[in-house]
Amino acid sequence: MASWPHQRALWAHRYHKYTHIAGKYWTFALKYLRIQWLKRQAGNRPFIAIILSEQMGDIIACEPVAREVRRRHPDGYIIWVVRQAYVDLVRHHPDLDGYLVEKCPSERVHLLRAGVFDQVYNLHISHRKCKYCPEDPVNPTADQIGLTFDNYYHRGDLLYMFSQAAGLPALTADPKMYIPETIRRQVAALNLPDRSIVIHCQSSHVARDWPAAHWNQLVRWLLDTYDCPVVEVGLQPVVTVRDPRFRNLCGQLSLLQTAEVIRNARLFIGIDSGPAHMANAVGTEGIILLGQLFDFVEYMPYSGRYKRGEGITILNNYGHPCAELPYDWVQEAAWQRLGQPKLV
Repeated sequence: MASWPHQRALWAHRYHKYTHIAGKYWTFALKYLRIQWLKRQAGNRPFIAIILSEQMGDIIACEPVAREVRRRHPDGYIIWVVRQAYVDLVRHHPDLDGYLVEKCPSERVHLLRAGVFDQVYNLHISHRKCKYCPEDPVNPTADQIGLTFDNYYHRGDLLYMFSQAAGLPALTADPKMYIPETIRRQVAALNLPDRSIVIHCQSSHVARDWPAAHWNQLVRWLLDTYDCPVVEVGLQPVVTVRDPRFRNLCGQLSLLQTAEVIRNARLFIGIDSGPAHMANAVGTEGIILLGQLFDFVEYMPYSGRYKRGEGITILNNYGHPCAELPYDWVQEAAWQRLGQPKLV
């Protein structure tokens, strides 16, 4: 007989599963009605969906898709289908008429089957399922070109790959972020020192991370060597250095506030993550730490200026995970980017 903790975990899983599935059908019905209302508001304009609901870096990298879709459909009513956590990444885009919040990939399957969109640009690779729902999301265009989770980084950067998955040409444009004036004023009110070094140390996947001891050593060296303050952004802090010129903003900023902090930085140093894509999109010089990710040894996530090598140093000890990237490589790259120190 199963133990009580096992039984409790089983029933908790069943509760979350069935409440999620019931909620999915409810939100699908509401969104179906909302889309029909939006279509009436749009009149004769074609109703067009761009679908890329997650992850943060993917959405930022694929921003040029909105501009390309607007170019192709100048009179279209264009919305971006996105998860709630990433709404701000598309909310202010001048080429979008709106956005639709996705509950889960299965809900998206039902919306597509309902035929509510006149044109769909689906940037997702097939078979990224909801953990509770039985539906298996499929993107026939991605399947037709043989794009899978096992080979996607062998095919090019995120924009280059996902634009083709949507049936568009392989796009190569520089990504942009649209930061409203209200956000800029909010960040200005933080009174951060000018020209800070901004670091981001922890991603959503441990395979992308660099050791905490190295980050602490790097921050201590930066503060001892340069007169630049250092600011850490992200969800969870990694750096434990105590110094009046070090500022921990982890967990305190919205996505767009984080992008604005990075935009104002003298230099961004980080692992492959959403904030690294922000740095590329807002024009900040960067040092990006890469390493082997699954079977991907030599890969390039970024399009635009980072891919062209403009204002960027990308470090990759090929064949080794990011955790094994030598500390000296990062320190040397920072030295090269920051130049002759003012403090010795």
